[in-house]
Amino acid sequence: MPSQKTRRPSSGRYNAAARHEAYLPATGLGVPPNRIRTAIAAVTDPLDAGANILTRVNTDSSVLEHERARGRISEAAYQVGMIAKAVFERAGRPRSSSWMVDSGVRVDAYTARELAIIHGIDGAERITAMVRNIGREIGHRDARLLQRILGDELTYAEVATLEGKTGERGIRYIARRFRDALEDLAEVRAARGRGRGP
Repeated sequence: MPSQKTRRPSSGRYNAAARHEAYLPATGLGVPPNRIRTAIAAVTDPLDAGANILTRVNTDSSVLEHERARGRISEAAYQVGMIAKAVFERAGRPRSSSWMVDSGVRVDAYTARELAIIHGIDGAERITAMVRNIGREIGHRDARLLQRILGDELTYAEVATLEGKTGERGIRYIARRFRDALEDLAEVRAARGRGRGP
């Protein structure tokens, strides 16, 4: 697997064009609390679904948000990462009726539909099949890496330790593998066509 992927053009809520088209709320963006890393993003206005509004997003709320806000993964990798995260979370936890498809995270219509389907599945066999499918698409080693980071919410450092990689070099290696695995999964899904689901 190459160490650096050629990234697709940026799109999504952190894209400069998307931010340019969104409007600034009357109250402004406010100042984030100390030590909270944020990025300005364009999200759907909760009062007008046809408009986008600027907001501050806590980019440390998830690894996907962190990586996407810094341009380290493509929008396609971010979207497929959201789907993979939902699959891995369902594989590790019983069904929760409190989960919401639109919990403030902006995803495209396809991703929102897939997330709703995943969180509506009752059968453990179907979720297990979805996890296995990710392994077939990108290899079981990379699927396990995604599961540890997205499903188990381990940090790069924790995964590096589990894999016997030490120091900053080991952490950078795991981070690069994670990004590459997401990009590979996005490419596989794009090549086969989105209509086949997770």
